Amino acid sequence: MIGFGSNVQMSAQDFVALRDFVYNRSGIYFRETKKYFLETRVNRRISELSLASYSEYLKLLQGSMGLEELKFLFNEVTTNETSFWRNPPQIEAFQKLVLPEVVAIARKRGANKFRLWSAACSSGEEPYTLAMVCIEAKDSVLRGLSVEIVATDISERVLNLAAIGQYGSYTLRNLTPARLKLHFDQKGTDIFEVKPELKKLVTYKNFNLVDYQNYRSLGVFDVIFCRNVLIYFDDAVKAKVINGFYEQLHPKTYLMVGHSESISAYASGFELVHFSLATGYRKNG
Repeated sequence: MIGFGSNVQMSAQDFVALRDFVYNRSGIYFRETKKYFLETRVNRRISELSLASYSEYLKLLQGSMGLEELKFLFNEVTTNETSFWRNPPQIEAFQKLVLPEVVAIARKRGANKFRLWSAACSSGEEPYTLAMVCIEAKDSVLRGLSVEIVATDISERVLNLAAIGQYGSYTLRNLTPARLKLHFDQKGTDIFEVKPELKKLVTYKNFNLVDYQNYRSLGVFDVIFCRNVLIYFDDAVKAKVINGFYEQLHPKTYLMVGHSESISAYASGFELVHFSLATGYRKNG
């Protein structure tokens, strides 16, 4: 079978079929304005596989060998732009206000472990940032408590990169020189690797946020971070994901979303909490 080049256009019917497939499997919804984006990402892969059409690619995804290809497709259509200490006001609010509050709640219920979930963690910048905060508080706020950070993503490729823990200076640009020296070992001219004590706090898992029935397998958390992800979901998926987060949080603990995201319309079980230059959502009850 002869593959085709990038000059072949995706029909409206092909777009809808692939768009709906991605939505049903991941909750990510591509509007018509994203047709070119989906076309360019998928077209290259079809050519590599020597398939003759977009419909053949969809049949591959739906078939017995589709699971592995689906992982590749998720890698292609998800955006992984991130950095350490992203949105500093929110991280500082977590460090100075949220962390002491939820740790006090954990101690009251007799917990000996503090648990965080970094949902859609991409290549590890967010969970490692949270690990830095926890390590810096291990002899004060977190004294006597162990820490576990569960970091999940739909893309196995970015999870593998996160586990390696090597980064260039651009993604580290928000860190102070002192914090960079404390938490990283320089391995090359522009290669910095997360120190082992940071890596030990983070467990990476492949997880699809629309796999609602498996949320419980991750356990219950003191804080969940899910930033700049909900914008990719429609209202129905947002409501289900937020409800999943609600069920996996201890009472009076926090869900932290992106600074431009609001969940008030979908989250009657949360109250909006205003910090100095950031916000968070505290679970009622």
